[in-house]
Amino acid sequence: MNGTAATVRVKVELFGTPRIHSGTAAVELAVPYPANRGKLVAALAKQCPALLGHGLKEDLTDLEDGYVFNLNGLAFLGEADFTLANGDSLLLISSQAGG
Repeated sequence: MNGTAATVRVKVELFGTPRIHSGTAAVELAVPYPANRGKLVAALAKQCPALLGHGLKEDLTDLEDGYVFNLNGLAFLGEADFTLANGDSLLLISSQAGG
């Protein structure tokens, strides 16, 4: 990285309650490098403050219980931290199933 504030560009698709509260299906984010879980949540809250309390914890530390990120349609990201790369696509969805 070259001395400037480097970022990682990612897309976050929203489903269910997050989509309803944000009023959008997806957002493009520039997450500070190295892009990890905490920086992703903070960038998402800045872009879509309506998600606070509706998928994102109010204190910006993580997702609320019952929500999960899926990375590139391949893996659900549990509570462990992760690192993102340019072009990654994430889904923010409820991990709860009703029935």
